Amino acid sequence: MEYKHLFFDLDDTFWDVRTNQETAQRELFAAFGLGDRYPDFDSYYETFREINQRLWTEYRDGIVDRETLRNQRFVRLLESAGIHDERMAMDMSNEYLRISPTCNTLMPHSLEVLEYLKTKGHSMSLITNGFNEVQFLKVEHAGLKPFFDRITTSEFAGIGKPNPGIFEYAMRKAGVGPDECIMIGDDVYTDIYGASTVGMPSVFVNFRGIEHDQHPRHEIRDLRALKEIF
Repeated sequence: MEYKHLFFDLDDTFWDVRTNQETAQRELFAAFGLGDRYPDFDSYYETFREINQRLWTEYRDGIVDRETLRNQRFVRLLESAGIHDERMAMDMSNEYLRISPTCNTLMPHSLEVLEYLKTKGHSMSLITNGFNEVQFLKVEHAGLKPFFDRITTSEFAGIGKPNPGIFEYAMRKAGVGPDECIMIGDDVYTDIYGASTVGMPSVFVNFRGIEHDQHPRHEIRDLRALKEIF
């Protein structure tokens, strides 16, 4: 089937969150001298990941706002080590937001596949729940910008995935209906379920082979499989 527009998720579909996040956190761990407050970096980093994931879920569900997410993850991280210093937490947050989007490790075969799809003449956009200033920098530093017509963020749309509003917003901007486009992403809830709420078909990039109850049009384990679909 021919699609007028391909919509992609960014984080963990192309931009390798775990690798890039860890790179940025190693810099913070050293710069803020936290080696004497945690047994090792791995303990520090796993604590951050748990706190960060919990707050992102609450942000997605409308429980906390953007500023709470950005600031509280470091307040809570420091508190886990017995440090009660909001100024230090704010400094860490600012430094993390400076460093993280400049990290540019991509999921395997990302550029290869995007170059193929661009050569085939596909119009492509991103739909992401991240913040504008961070997501645009990620795209720029990772060399992804030339492939996409536009980036729809939850900040632009005023609502995040899986809410149907962000998919409707992205379709309006691209000038397509749900039967003329397809969503490609790695998150079975925000990307695949989210797309289904507006009748948009999807490709589930199931890197880890998880079990699920959704019904994407296609399911793949490797980005290179997109060459066979499109």
